[in-house]
Amino acid sequence: MEKSRFNRILIILVILLLAFSFSTFAYNLRLNNRGSEVLEVQKYLAELGYELSTDGIFGSGTEEAVKDFQRSNNLTVDGIVGRETYQVLKNSFVEKVSYELYIVSRGDSLSNIANSRNLTVSEIKNFNKLTSERINYGQTLKIPVEAIGGNDQKQEAESSTYTVRRGDTLSQIANRNNLKVEDIIAKNNISSDFIREGQELRLPNSTNSQQSSNNRDNSSGSSENNLKHEVQPGESLSVIAQQYGTRTSDIRANNDLQGDRIYAGQELVIKGASRSGPIRLEKGSIIWPVRGRVTSEFGWRDHPVNNERSFHNGLDIAVPTGTDIKAAASGQVTHSGWMNGFGYTVVIDHGNNIETLYGHNSRLLVSRGENVQQGQRIALSGNTGMSTGPHLHFGVLRNDEPLDPRKYLP
Repeated sequence: MEKSRFNRILIILVILLLAFSFSTFAYNLRLNNRGSEVLEVQKYLAELGYELSTDGIFGSGTEEAVKDFQRSNNLTVDGIVGRETYQVLKNSFVEKVSYELYIVSRGDSLSNIANSRNLTVSEIKNFNKLTSERINYGQTLKIPVEAIGGNDQKQEAESSTYTVRRGDTLSQIANRNNLKVEDIIAKNNISSDFIREGQELRLPNSTNSQQSSNNRDNSSGSSENNLKHEVQPGESLSVIAQQYGTRTSDIRANNDLQGDRIYAGQELVIKGASRSGPIRLEKGSIIWPVRGRVTSEFGWRDHPVNNERSFHNGLDIAVPTGTDIKAAASGQVTHSGWMNGFGYTVVIDHGNNIETLYGHNSRLLVSRGENVQQGQRIALSGNTGMSTGPHLHFGVLRNDEPLDPRKYLP
């Protein structure tokens, strides 16, 4: 009897450990991990001159290379690739070769990757010397940084018209072209930010738009909009810019930064912010990622698969396979791929150590590192992972601790 009770307790503890492990898995790569995320880190290190095997397995050789990199960049020398180490590693690589690496995930297509980077399929094919649009899981693609950071000549050439693509929002288009939403609305004489696929938009010259924006700021006393932001561990300039509704180039200029490298504890001046900054969890601060029947609430329950009493760290929302899943708040995608238990999963960082998780999807529409807007389509619902039927598992975390999403939804 005692042995049976001990085994039951042990099983429950294992289930709880698995349930809480997704936040750690999403942000920490360490010894004995394996997969496309490990492969990406290995390839960055190899390109920077470190000797290691690029096999997707986090072995002792990879650990030593990570430690050497951390030591050279005044990071905590623990051999673990957390968000801060990953961001510094990626920035170091991009500065050297002027492109970033993208490891193809399951369900990726060349068109999805191109759309997420504001590129055409032909541009990615030409840059990687591909002869077809077929790509394979685990394949490495090179994404030119001018497509990510914004090439002035390219933006100038493409500033006249833009054809709306499926999933586009006006704020996305504005961010890609260094414009403000209100300038696009005024240029096209439209009365709202509603747009449709195939619609032709006229885009104002970004320089003129910025100049008129500066004039508005100066005439209304823009100093009132100046904010201060203390950099948190693992944050990047692109994440901070997304949180405040501004541009990385503006943050660099206003803080005399020579590149994208920032450090935890650094204080940045944010001028002309259109948003108040990182999310603050309160009632109504996030939106429902999908509309459907909640079949399992946050808290203790009888697990539907193994029938054991366990803690459920989110909301299960029943919807048909293929239903649009939307970002509950703006932020940066930090995980887009397979996650044990949750199947195809997206995790979004909203700042202030707050994250949201979207699990059991059939298809992922965003890539890791991509900035997303509240309400943007990020995935299609499904039944992957440990699941008894098509639904979305929606989780909210603060400092890696799960919270009840009901408290922050409308």
